[in-house]
Amino acid sequence: MSYLIRLFLLLPFVFGFLNCDAQSYAFRVKFKDKNGTLSFADSSIILTPKSLARRAKQGILLDSTDLPVVQSYIDTVLQTAAAVKLHNVSKWFNQIVVITYDSTKATQIAQLPMVENVKFVARYAPGVFKIPAEIHDYKLESKPIASAEKKTRGTSAYYGLSFQQMDIIDIDCLHDLGFKGEGMDIAVMDVNFRYVNTCPQFDSLILENRIKDTKDYVKDTNYVFSVAINNDHGMNSLSCMAANSPASYVGSAIKANYFLYITEDVATEQPIEEDNWVSAAERADSLGVDLINTSLGYNLYSAPHTSYSYMDLNGQTSLIVKGTRYASAKGIFVVVAQGNEGANPWHYMLTPADGDSVYSVGSVDGSGAWGQSSYGPTYDGRIKPDGCCIGKGVEIIFGYNGSCAPGATNGSSFAAPTMCGAIACLWQAFPHLTASQLKKAIIKSSSLYNSPNNTLGYGIPNFCTAYNTILPTNNILYHTNQFLIYPNPTQYHFNISNLGNSKYTYKIYDIVGRLVYQHPTLILGESVCTALEHQSSGDYIILLSSGDKSFSTKITKH
Repeated sequence: MSYLIRLFLLLPFVFGFLNCDAQSYAFRVKFKDKNGTLSFADSSIILTPKSLARRAKQGILLDSTDLPVVQSYIDTVLQTAAAVKLHNVSKWFNQIVVITYDSTKATQIAQLPMVENVKFVARYAPGVFKIPAEIHDYKLESKPIASAEKKTRGTSAYYGLSFQQMDIIDIDCLHDLGFKGEGMDIAVMDVNFRYVNTCPQFDSLILENRIKDTKDYVKDTNYVFSVAINNDHGMNSLSCMAANSPASYVGSAIKANYFLYITEDVATEQPIEEDNWVSAAERADSLGVDLINTSLGYNLYSAPHTSYSYMDLNGQTSLIVKGTRYASAKGIFVVVAQGNEGANPWHYMLTPADGDSVYSVGSVDGSGAWGQSSYGPTYDGRIKPDGCCIGKGVEIIFGYNGSCAPGATNGSSFAAPTMCGAIACLWQAFPHLTASQLKKAIIKSSSLYNSPNNTLGYGIPNFCTAYNTILPTNNILYHTNQFLIYPNPTQYHFNISNLGNSKYTYKIYDIVGRLVYQHPTLILGESVCTALEHQSSGDYIILLSSGDKSFSTKITKH
């Protein structure tokens, strides 16, 4: 639906713009270093406990990309640019996007000693950054749920019009087992979420306080429900996971928590939108989000920007695909739409579906036949998409002047969130798995696993099969991720902090399952463990128990 383009250092062209207040210009400014920023000792400031816990569970270490951009560098650029505003800050890429009325300021910015390069990413008409009055103040008000859940297992009597798209991937099997996404955090990067705050299909989100964070990165406001923007794509995508109206329409993860981020500017097609996505992904990471759904794709931008070629779809060219690699490296499961270009002259996927760490989702119809989604392979020869779900004749929730109802449409934009919600339910069932392990299990359960192609990829996953495949290897019960363990890896001692603030005990097993240590008493709060002091280097499993709940993760001794 949107497009992406490769950015070059177009300073000679940019300098040709007239210096006037009629329009404003956005520049991406990349810094050379982070000298003078915070240290890893300030990790509790940089990241939330949930974000640190997600890393600890998957054995992911903090690195320089987790440290913030140097504030004095930002201040110097803002002053040099005579900036209208600071639009984006990216710690992953050590860069910012600054907006100014004077395009010639790019020359002065580029000459600053801490600046590596400057790139032009957007041009705007006057007044684009003025926030409409409707979005100054708001709050979500709880409403009663229209009807109580009365489930008839795996039939349209419960799911209503969404039954076919749930049944084709067998996610109703996990729902029957009680896995509906509870406790899982999903960030949705999209356009606009108009009517989510008023449609009865989303009442349970409001009533149960499961919209955890919102941000419009285009307008730089927390309001994402604008009726002034005539586009419901974000709400449509969200409905595939979160809408909950039994007997009418039920999404794939109706109990998950949601983080709603607008990154797409429907008024323009410019590279700044990938900067918006990166900012949203970094925020999601810092808040501990488990999954990201992105029903956006890019290959073209408006002049004067340069469009992507097929050669650029190699998983490492676009800023947004590089951003997905960072997000995945932080332990987030990233789901993206493959695109809908299959019947067009450009019939390939859009970026970031070319990413090697994302799970890209193509479209099929109810019979499992191709639904005209974009083709693979990537330019470097990798199979795409990674999987398929119903995207042709898919049921979503539409908004009609504030009145909402299900209806059919087409697009991998809606196959992707259906799949993302299903993945969240599977991860809820097996929270000890890493994102990479989860992806492999899903692909292995898919209909074309042994004979993938570049139309349907690995085919249609079966989440009941994936669950039953993982289950025999799940010898320990994993119920909650309420503990933080650091540092990991460790020399021999490490800290254990119970984020649930209740008493707990723990055991440590070697990699073949032998018990090597058992703490004899209950602990409250934080404890320092020295049990690995006399153990050999390698991987261990720590099992922590608090009441009737338990949690385990891998810990490595150097």
